Amino acid sequence: YLTLVDVMKQTVGDSVETDIAEILSESNDLLADLHVMECNDGTSHKAVIRHGLPKGTFRKLYGYVPTEKSTTEQVVDVTGELESYSTPDIDLIDHSKNPAQTRLNEARAFIEGMGQTAQETIIYGSRAENDAKFDGLAVRYSKISKDKKSIGYNVIDAGGTGTNNTSIWFITTGENDVKLLYPEGSKAGIQHYNDGVQTETNSKGEKRKVYQDHYKLSLGVAVKDWRSTCRIANISVSKLEAGEVDLLKLLRKGYYRVKKHIRKSGQKTFIYCTTSIAE
Repeated sequence: YLTLVDVMKQTVGDSVETDIAEILSESNDLLADLHVMECNDGTSHKAVIRHGLPKGTFRKLYGYVPTEKSTTEQVVDVTGELESYSTPDIDLIDHSKNPAQTRLNEARAFIEGMGQTAQETIIYGSRAENDAKFDGLAVRYSKISKDKKSIGYNVIDAGGTGTNNTSIWFITTGENDVKLLYPEGSKAGIQHYNDGVQTETNSKGEKRKVYQDHYKLSLGVAVKDWRSTCRIANISVSKLEAGEVDLLKLLRKGYYRVKKHIRKSGQKTFIYCTTSIAE
């Protein structure tokens, strides 16, 4: 399956976009790992999520078989628009030996920052808090349940009750699992627009000449089969640092939640965590 970085490299509009793809692949694991696909309904994506399967019936001679059906639900996932502008001073660029590379160097922080914001939104985005965003995975895997037919069954409670908690994620990516989205008819990844020389005005009405580069990323996330992804939530960082958290036990639980659903052809499962957990 193609990732956001893969698609960007295949559909680059200029050399700057090639460099942007490289910057993203260096600094943003989720964007470089997760499968991406085009929405099927403009800026949103409609999908049917299956919650249960028909079990079948053993039939005796002259017996009857009851009618069954699978339980499904239609889900609509939306995309959000993330934008940023880089405006380096015109003299800085014009006096450099390689103006195009200097503009890209000045914009590197913007590109990395947008990538980090996108990653954070993939996990923690919430339309309830900001309706310009999309709902991330934490909104979907937010409640704990013992019901094996509920998405909450794939949320494991590590027992932390304070405010300094973190999570570990087992994320299986593929067309029928977790995937990133981009609007129908558009290009995937961070798009670059060279706006040329612009006049920038500050709050005092003072002006200066700048080169303006506009960067835009249209992105969303969808979960086709929640059983293939698992969240280990409420890991207390303070207890972890004190050696009071059995990470291997939690990882074993997470692995067996998703084990049945990560052996399909073409899929990949990644474990994501903070540096505190990794260390």
